Amino acid sequence: MDIHPIQESSRRWMTALILAVVAAGIQTTLLWGYAGADMLPAAIDGILSVGLLCLLAYLAWYVIGLVSILQTDLLIAALALLFWLAGGFAVQYVLEQNMGQVYAPFGETLPFRILFGALAWGVMMLWYRLQSLNTVQEEILEEAVSREEALREELRQIECREDKALPEEAECIDRITVKDGTHIHLIRTDELLYIQACGDYVTLVTPSGQYVKEQTMKYFDAHLPSAGFVRVHRSTIVNVTQISRVELFGKENYQLSLKNGVRLKVSNSGYKLLKERLEL
Repeated sequence: MDIHPIQESSRRWMTALILAVVAAGIQTTLLWGYAGADMLPAAIDGILSVGLLCLLAYLAWYVIGLVSILQTDLLIAALALLFWLAGGFAVQYVLEQNMGQVYAPFGETLPFRILFGALAWGVMMLWYRLQSLNTVQEEILEEAVSREEALREELRQIECREDKALPEEAECIDRITVKDGTHIHLIRTDELLYIQACGDYVTLVTPSGQYVKEQTMKYFDAHLPSAGFVRVHRSTIVNVTQISRVELFGKENYQLSLKNGVRLKVSNSGYKLLKERLEL
């Protein structure tokens, strides 16, 4: 099952929570100011109603991911709105039973409930569409560079096969020197966790820290031991001995987890290379 876009980062969780609180405040204000309800039942009604709407919107992402046509979207929106109104009626009924009085006739609150629910639902569905569009754009970009990456790998393998005069060890590096001010660090390649591209530089990540070196990803892709390192993305080379698992991320996207808990994105071509290298 695809990861919900809200779950992709803590920032999105916090943003969604803040928006839900704001929506509950708006619902409470409408019940209090428009329907003349007391503040306490209006607040309880607003919080529970908005919570139900958020739950429906959360579940709608998985339905839209399976079937996404206009007729289906409209049907889902209508069913969700009806279910939300029924939930709001149930909430108000329970509150009134406990209070022993009608704090706001449901018929009087129905117009702004419909308007509020339809607007909130429309905004959330529009955000879902934008997230899907961003995913498609990333897939197109990955596909555009996959041919270049595959060609580069093929050329490198051809060069390795043709250059039989030199031993295999001469083509690979076993350590990397990094100058840091007055210090020079010697990093063994087997200590590397992964390498990340940063413009004209690369970041060498090891268990003891990170080191920045002025060098290209192309150089390391060609000179690191091919049995121990794989270029899983145009900006990432990973040590295969540090990989703990590879899993599906989003729609036809992959990510790998290292033994230290770091997660790295894997391109389609990088996933193919990784499968070949790991003989999966």
